[in-house]
Amino acid sequence: MGERRQVLIVDDDQSIGRWLNAVLSAEGYQCQTAHSIEEAEPLLREGAFHLALLDIYLGNANGLEFLKKLKALQPDCNCVMMTAHASVETVARSVAGGALEYLSKPLLIDELLAVVRKLDTSRPSPVLATKESFSPDSAIVGRSPKMLEVYRAIARVAPSTASVLITGASGTGKELVARAIHAHSRRAVEPFTPINCGSFPETILESELFGHEKGAFTGAESSRPGLFEATNGGTLFLDEISETSLSFQVKLLRVVQEQQVRRLGSNSYIPVDVRILAATNKELGPLIRAGQFREDLYYRLSVVTIPLPSLDDRPEDIPLLVAHFLARFNQRNQRQVRIQEGAVRLLTSMKWPGNVRELENLIERLAIFTANEEITADAMEQERARRAATDTGAQDSASTLGGKLEEIERQEILRTLREAKGNKSLAARKLGIERKTLYEKARRLAIDLRSKDA
Repeated sequence: MGERRQVLIVDDDQSIGRWLNAVLSAEGYQCQTAHSIEEAEPLLREGAFHLALLDIYLGNANGLEFLKKLKALQPDCNCVMMTAHASVETVARSVAGGALEYLSKPLLIDELLAVVRKLDTSRPSPVLATKESFSPDSAIVGRSPKMLEVYRAIARVAPSTASVLITGASGTGKELVARAIHAHSRRAVEPFTPINCGSFPETILESELFGHEKGAFTGAESSRPGLFEATNGGTLFLDEISETSLSFQVKLLRVVQEQQVRRLGSNSYIPVDVRILAATNKELGPLIRAGQFREDLYYRLSVVTIPLPSLDDRPEDIPLLVAHFLARFNQRNQRQVRIQEGAVRLLTSMKWPGNVRELENLIERLAIFTANEEITADAMEQERARRAATDTGAQDSASTLGGKLEEIERQEILRTLREAKGNKSLAARKLGIERKTLYEKARRLAIDLRSKDA
């Protein structure tokens, strides 16, 4: 290594400080350890450090505040933040303060050394400016290595103007990531507008996004701005972008390229300043090769891509998610429901095809029906057995039963539409679903909502 690199370790846990000192000293680094900000500040004035490892929570002190002071005194020092309470917010604030990396406790020696070696030859990056006055708590939960990668990506991309494509299976939290990017961007105080592109027929989607003039189509009794205009200065989140048609994609591409929108029925263009975040639960590569998605739009939308892991890929986050969902349920319902450790272990061992959303729904259902304010391991064992039986039965009769259920659902929707005389909003209310859900079901069940028979 040549000259021994100087490393500053600041952690109020003395055992962690000793462990870090031993590991890095064995790698040839010269380490100095402080257990408080008061101990660390004199060390900064006595000598220059190549690397600093800082705990975010230093007793009653804030390691992020010390990070600002360290970067002011030694701007060339590479900084790594450490915490047992990883979140989008702490990662974003660390990056905004000038930290280059972020480690989650308990520390793993391989991960620690990989980060230190990577930074050994790196140069500090410029500090990213964010709106510190706007830092809401995120609903994204997890501190597994895969989720830390997501947090890092959010923190890096949020202050930029780049378009972001968020990929992942249904239920992994793509909209939550989009909201976190917006919340930590310079547009945070401006509108965030989500729209599910798969919930609308093409013409309605165009009207929703681009707006329309009076008389542009039947029923357009007055002019109306679209969501691009309404979101001017803010962030537009296009979920299920893979469900859009090629003709719509052409129009969207023009808006993205030229940052101006033309309402349906108008010949004039209106300038807009909107950041686009898009999401898909499908691989766009095969769709591009099949001619179902425009390659040029894909490259415009995916300046940065953030893939989200499935819950089965991060089972170590399940206890945190369970605690989060249960705390939220208790707060909303003024309950004190608990969960046994054995039940949490069973949850961790189960498969989650519906990802985080499925886990959330299960916890809420169990919390509602628990008789003694405690979700027991026995209750979870029964749930696991019920799921196994359901899965087996579904495999045996999926084709016939699934077809019968879909036909029953189709006929019920058609009957309700006839009763509502084609009024989609009224039909949706009668069915107990949202209007956009009605459109989703109509598309899936091949119901033509424009037909008089519907």
